[in-house]
Amino acid sequence: MKALGIRTLGLMLAWPSLAVAAPAPTTVPSADFSALWTGWNRANREAMTIETDAARRLRQDVETADAARLRELRNQGRALGERVGEIVRLGDCAEGERVARAAGDFALVEAVRAHCAAGAGSAGNGR
Repeated sequence: MKALGIRTLGLMLAWPSLAVAAPAPTTVPSADFSALWTGWNRANREAMTIETDAARRLRQDVETADAARLRELRNQGRALGERVGEIVRLGDCAEGERVARAAGDFALVEAVRAHCAAGAGSAGNGR
């Protein structure tokens, strides 16, 4: 029993030195989980801005191309109308109608027919 008492005494005396020798427990920093989350509001705002700008540029490009094509067609139509008008004015309604039909301008074909039909009583209309 004496041996048990000596061992117990030895442990009691050694215990504080073991506690001092043990490494100090590390403090756990406060968990900052903000880096784990995606800022969806910012990401959504950036995506919507990019998509809106792209749609605006596309719409503007289409409007510009349509306006240029319309100007080109208008100028072609004007030149064709003047040429057919000159042919009809010279009295060749059949040739004027043929030129308009060859160009695919069926509204002009109808205009030539209507003009020539209205002036059918006049001399030199080519019909």
